[in-house]
Amino acid sequence: MHNLPKTNQYVVAALYQFIKVDEITQWQEALREKCDICQLMGTLLIAEEGLNGTISGRYDDMHRFLHWLLSETLFTAPELKFAVHEERPFHRMKVRLKREIVTMGASGISPAEQAGTYVNPKDWNKLISDPDVMVVDTRNDYEVAIGQFQGAVNPLTKTFRDFPEWAAELAALPEESRPKKLAMYCTGGIRCEKSTALMKNLGFEDVYHLKGGILQYLEDIPQNQSLWEGECFVFDSRVAVDHNLQRGKYALCHACKMPLSKQEMASEAYVAGISCPHCIDKTTPAQRARFSERAKQIALAKQRGDAHIGAKPVSKEPFQKEVGREKNPLREKNPLSEKNHGREKNIEKKKKI
Repeated sequence: MHNLPKTNQYVVAALYQFIKVDEITQWQEALREKCDICQLMGTLLIAEEGLNGTISGRYDDMHRFLHWLLSETLFTAPELKFAVHEERPFHRMKVRLKREIVTMGASGISPAEQAGTYVNPKDWNKLISDPDVMVVDTRNDYEVAIGQFQGAVNPLTKTFRDFPEWAAELAALPEESRPKKLAMYCTGGIRCEKSTALMKNLGFEDVYHLKGGILQYLEDIPQNQSLWEGECFVFDSRVAVDHNLQRGKYALCHACKMPLSKQEMASEAYVAGISCPHCIDKTTPAQRARFSERAKQIALAKQRGDAHIGAKPVSKEPFQKEVGREKNPLREKNPLSEKNHGREKNIEKKKKI
């Protein structure tokens, strides 16, 4: 089934599908119930434009869930990507209703109908080596900072919501200055697929996106043939993966959720679970005290062999509504970039190439 790895460890499945969904509340309940029965952990987002999420569980449980998803629901053709993890990467199961399955905030686009042309990883190097192609990284700046494709343009976005503004700036250039072709990419394919629909809506005709995203490229392309540089940020406890899809050298600041290099972790500003060079000047003493207490409780739970954040035993009772976690304001203010700084320079640099 879609190359589901048979293992005694935890299987992590990243999936999405753009498809028109009616009665999303009923689908939310169905997905929630099935994930509960199959003892899966992670997050699924459902909206009128489709389904998106990352879930984890044991092989048999994942197999049972995916068999149901692919044969008994609307979502019969999702993009699926698997990884294997020694420890459980998620500790709760959330199925949430959203306006969008990946938040861009642009109206009037339909990725299910308008998306650009898929490019398989084996053909990607040839495409992005074409001098008429502008290669665009649709991820956030903190992700781009630890790895990207050679020659790619970084739109310097803090969140995906910033991307439409950058796209509009590119579309507003004189015809002779606009790129003839666009090649978009992201981690697993969902953001670049949606971004191609936006670019086509803005008048770009030759728009392509990497099928399966960076992760599929790293899996399919030998390192000695690769045009990828650095590591790839991932949204789970691994933080980043290298070209062999093994856990990378970066850690995560649990205060601001920024990836940290070994040099940054050697900084005096870094205190595990409390602060790092990116956020030390952006948190209050009260926040740092709260982070410190949380880190202490996690350490104590680990000593006892307990999970500090975890699910209750599986029950046949109706799924209990989970209290939402407090949003981290630091996540919305990425210290690695300013929204407009350097954008024109990036665009002009690519034009000269």
